[in-house]
Amino acid sequence: MNLKLLLVDDHPMLRQGLARVIAQKGSIEVVGEASTGAEALSLALELSPDLVVMDLHLPDVSGITAASQILQARPATRIVMFSSDPTRARIDEALEAGASGYVLKTDAVAELSDAISAVMAGKIYLSQAVSAGIVEDYAKGLRGEAVPAQPTLSEQERQLLNLVAAGKRNKEIADELGLSIKSVEAQRSRLMKKVGSASSAELVRYAIREGIVAA
Repeated sequence: MNLKLLLVDDHPMLRQGLARVIAQKGSIEVVGEASTGAEALSLALELSPDLVVMDLHLPDVSGITAASQILQARPATRIVMFSSDPTRARIDEALEAGASGYVLKTDAVAELSDAISAVMAGKIYLSQAVSAGIVEDYAKGLRGEAVPAQPTLSEQERQLLNLVAAGKRNKEIADELGLSIKSVEAQRSRLMKKVGSASSAELVRYAIREGIVAA
């Protein structure tokens, strides 16, 4: 019996490419594709996949939120995060949400294949690049070297950051988030302080550098 897999990514060409690669493994069937968290949850409930390969950054919610929603509805489903974000904070959040694997989009295709095999065997899988970063942080800790802490952003902060990066004005952001302009201004100020940005331009550069928005 083939393993049923759901692909979640908002880039159609990437999904199609992954589907072709995964199809080469005769034991896996791609039963559905989704581009948003809402679509992912709906298809997960409809198709009952054994495994979901989930992008971290989706148009409506984060992949971590979508993964958590799917796991609440179908706890037996395995989730592999497939992300361009290598930061320790995102990796920790994904694992805390219940993901069983974390693979970077810059990794070789074989890493995703290995991740699928490992998580379906009940193991936790981190790609070599992800593991190397964690081991490096651990080694620095043993040597007493400071490991820079990555700020953890709330879902609303990430939404705000996406809207700022899209060039939205405070009034437009307020309308989209259902907040007052003063509230947006206050949240924007707190966010800039939190990530160490002195201007909107620096805030956008931070979002790109951390993989929260595309360059």
